[in-house]
Amino acid sequence: MPLNILQSDEACHSCLRSYAKKHDMKKGDKFDIECRGIPKQYVSDGTAALLPGAINPEIVLDPVKWASEVLDWHCLDVENDVWARKNPEEYIRQVEDNPGRLSKYHRPYQATMLRCTSKYKVFRIGRQSGKTETLVISMLFHMFTNSNYKIVLITPFQSQIDLIFKRLEDLIQGNPTLANSIKRSVKAPQYTLILHNGSQVKGFTAGTKSNNGAASVRGQDANMLVFDEADYLDRADLDASMAIITNYPDATVWMSSTPTGRREKFYEICQDREWKEFHFPSHVNPNWSEKLDRLFRKNLTSIGYKHEILGDFGEQEAGVFQAGFVDKATADYTYASMVRDNNWLYSIGVDWNSPRIGTTIYVTGFNPSTNKFMIVDHDTVQRDGHTQLAAIERIVEFNRKWRPFAIYVDQGYGATQIEMLRKFGFDSRINPEKGPGHIDSKLPKIVKPFDFGSSLEIRDPFTKELRKKPAKGFLVENAVRRFESEDILIPAEDTQLKKELLGYVVKHVTVTGQVVYTVLDDAVGDHNLDAVMLSLVAFTLEKSALGKPMLNEKIMFTPIDGGPAGTPPGSDGTLESHLRGKIDNELLKQKREEHKPPDKRTDWKGKAPGSQNLWNWPGFGHDEPRPTQGSTPKPGRQLFKRPTGPGKRSSF
Repeated sequence: MPLNILQSDEACHSCLRSYAKKHDMKKGDKFDIECRGIPKQYVSDGTAALLPGAINPEIVLDPVKWASEVLDWHCLDVENDVWARKNPEEYIRQVEDNPGRLSKYHRPYQATMLRCTSKYKVFRIGRQSGKTETLVISMLFHMFTNSNYKIVLITPFQSQIDLIFKRLEDLIQGNPTLANSIKRSVKAPQYTLILHNGSQVKGFTAGTKSNNGAASVRGQDANMLVFDEADYLDRADLDASMAIITNYPDATVWMSSTPTGRREKFYEICQDREWKEFHFPSHVNPNWSEKLDRLFRKNLTSIGYKHEILGDFGEQEAGVFQAGFVDKATADYTYASMVRDNNWLYSIGVDWNSPRIGTTIYVTGFNPSTNKFMIVDHDTVQRDGHTQLAAIERIVEFNRKWRPFAIYVDQGYGATQIEMLRKFGFDSRINPEKGPGHIDSKLPKIVKPFDFGSSLEIRDPFTKELRKKPAKGFLVENAVRRFESEDILIPAEDTQLKKELLGYVVKHVTVTGQVVYTVLDDAVGDHNLDAVMLSLVAFTLEKSALGKPMLNEKIMFTPIDGGPAGTPPGSDGTLESHLRGKIDNELLKQKREEHKPPDKRTDWKGKAPGSQNLWNWPGFGHDEPRPTQGSTPKPGRQLFKRPTGPGKRSSF
């Protein structure tokens, strides 16, 4: 049935206007999207009047109505009725604290995505906006309102398959009637959920990393093909997967992803005139706030913010560190002028290399009064002969000089040296001349290897869940954020570091979306930069919400100046405020120590409490009575006398 715009919802009118603007349509150009439109009214009043009162035909026609009635799932809540019913305490609290705020269940863009009748739909949406949830609801609607309806789900990651099928089962189990409709549910050889009406959904991972994903999907057939995180799929896998709908000319295809910036198949589909594109930033989420926006702007690079939050493809710039930000970070100071400040926090980064290149050491300090990071010291050990031993000695010297909270070391060349550093620390603990309190004894705790080729578990500031990210990519992005936030300073005298910053470029992006970096000039290299990035990532992993859980915002702290109590330092989730809060807490601890009573008091007859004769007389240890004032206890007197001979009991 062709599109009848006169009988279509306002969302269809908006779609036509945005389509014409996107594709720069001229008079006579054709609207190439194949759809029937969203009806203004699914069932006319006349038809509804002929049906029994208990029958509501909209339930099987409108996926939003179906989800509301059958699953108790809602994306429309203008009056906040759903919120008040499902979470009454939370609703009352929000009304008191934020009057007029929209319900967290009110996401009208999801209703438009579900109701759209386009044959081919692509969702380009920012993080945490419910794009995967929309796919789940659509799959359930089509399975339960059709017989023998086949759905094939394809994602690049097994974890995504696990998450989607768990959500499918959770929603089904929430309705006892739906739960009884499950005929079969298995996880091997692939996830499969089959209903008694013959409808089913199968989940496949494309296997992009192993380059054999398309083979596992070939031979399948489907009425509906669903791709999630499609921009992480290889072009060949997408092309091969799309071929399975050839036996079903009327099959629909839904494709969803947060952009990675790659100009490949997903990008081309978003520009295709036959695909209906839905583009929404994370800001459409009713839970979004200025606080979260500040947090993500600080924790993502400018390009990463465009991809992850705005849902834009952005530009894949070759240069990683933009020249303008590097120039702003360059300051007129020297390493020789920098001395340790007790109010600062320090970290050390070590790039361990072969003897030919040498070991590079950099020290970064954080000044809580200015919220600035400063590169305060560095050295490169290139001594002939025992280079690695000399590097260990130099690291020990830097540790004594700067007293860092962490020393992050490149694990690639330094596995043995890391163990040697730790052994030096353990030896210092048992050394009578040093002991556990010596600065050298802290090395086993603060020396931490960093594997560039591994993955890191990073705490998502939005969901608080741990997510895996490539270690090298996170290391670089963390350093880029410092420069783009303009909260780092490097000395103008370190021209080598500046050359490495400007010469660090993107080589390419892998099929899984991972960025591969390289240098423009091998003679310049990137060893100084690696050490700097290691020292910076130590702050993020050790002192921020991304690496460590943050304090609960409801905990109140007494300020140092004696003013009113407030939220804990770092409660806005940013690295800078957390570090500033840590410094404030340390200063508070020092102030308490200053007001702590001395160990030995002299306000009681010139003696400490433990030296008084209240409990201190020779016979106290064996219950001998306390002597009277002025008398001297007899030597050897005791309460019980030992027996003086065999078989004799002690006497009083």
